[in-house]
Amino acid sequence: MQNLYSNLWSRAGFVAVASLLLNACAPGQDAPTPTTSVNVSRYLAVGDSYTAGYSAGGLTRASQEYSYPRLIALQLQDATNNISFTQPLLEAGSGSGYINLLSFPAVGFPRTRLVPGQSVRRTVITPTACGGPDTVRLLTRSATAASLPQNLGVPGLFLSQIETAGLGNEATATPGATFNPYFERLLPAASNTTYLQAVTDAAATATFFTFFQGLDNLMPYVRSGGDCGPLPNTTLTNQMRQNAKKILDRLTAGGRPGIIARLPSLATLPILRLGKGLAFQARLRTAFGDTASVYIESPLGFGPAQLITDEDYVLANVLPRVGQLTAVMVGTTQRMLPYGRDIRNPLRDADVIDKDELSRVSSVLNSYNTELDRLASQVYNLPVINPATKQSTLDLDLVLFNQVADAISVAGVVYSSEPVRGNFFSLDNYSLTPRGNGLVANAFISAFNKGYRANVSAVDVNNLPTTAQ
Repeated sequence: MQNLYSNLWSRAGFVAVASLLLNACAPGQDAPTPTTSVNVSRYLAVGDSYTAGYSAGGLTRASQEYSYPRLIALQLQDATNNISFTQPLLEAGSGSGYINLLSFPAVGFPRTRLVPGQSVRRTVITPTACGGPDTVRLLTRSATAASLPQNLGVPGLFLSQIETAGLGNEATATPGATFNPYFERLLPAASNTTYLQAVTDAAATATFFTFFQGLDNLMPYVRSGGDCGPLPNTTLTNQMRQNAKKILDRLTAGGRPGIIARLPSLATLPILRLGKGLAFQARLRTAFGDTASVYIESPLGFGPAQLITDEDYVLANVLPRVGQLTAVMVGTTQRMLPYGRDIRNPLRDADVIDKDELSRVSSVLNSYNTELDRLASQVYNLPVINPATKQSTLDLDLVLFNQVADAISVAGVVYSSEPVRGNFFSLDNYSLTPRGNGLVANAFISAFNKGYRANVSAVDVNNLPTTAQ
């Protein structure tokens, strides 16, 4: 089979971007001395998986060290004195477990394996979870648990959970309970501190902040093909908007400077983009040398299978299975039919985000982003960081994610939506590589320079590794 990724980002040339956002200084190039008049000595980063440094399906010491907040802090150190930045680091060589790349052949899909976490001290299994048994892995507590770190990124944290007492208390780690092991390791043992209280406490001594939170609310629904996770409806929209404001009220108290980032659109993430409707079908036809169509089970399994449309997205983790022969009962006879490429063996609804599901979840995301814009410009009066649109929020779609989706060249290195080989996204088709975190850090630095009239240097992203493991 030919490589089904190969034509995904083929264009008539790459988009070249010559801005501080994407380009590092060339060797030997003179650069202005980094400066800033903003007090960034106590930088506080608030968010979820991206902020924590989650990569390739897990959190490790290495991935934390390449988190975008830490990369920002390193650049700020060049522009000011006495800056500190603490993270809840795992022990060296340890982590929660992650996806490891074995090989990436020119033909076919990447070969991977799951590496168990060395920091896991016990597990809690929920056998009746959506999609099969779910395992929560309790991790070794952070050495900073006596005092909160400045990176408050918590993987898997929902905005709807920020006032949940016991979210980080091991006593609540029971099957089906609301518990977050990444938050638990930030806190002293048996603490019932809420995430909102943790932000409030950490913000008391902060001088500058970044806020990039909310995507983890939507990813369970996306990853499950619309079967699990918070339902994207008006209730979820209101929860996200209201609770983001509660956090931002604490972060901006007393006029504290900071940057608020909008969420990128879901269709720019490889988990969806790699399996986009008709383009994916065309790649399959080329790979198999035929004209077979892709069929999707009707929603909820009722009615006949449907032809894939260009508004349907096959989930990235499903792609290697499409076209494989699987056993199907046709009448009273068992047949071996290609999965998804025969009307009698369509893709399961849970393996696809269809146009209606994407519309629902995108509606929540867009409403949330609109509220962030309103809060930044009208409530908190943060400086304009994009003169072209007069926005006070960092639009990561506009300045980064959409560009990477179309492929860009950064000082001669190509960045695209292909996991790992595209340098930006990791093997879980969602989180970032160290280089991807470097580009996100540069987006924040560019926004900081524009909004606060500073001159902080960009991260030299091409000198970062392509994986954090």
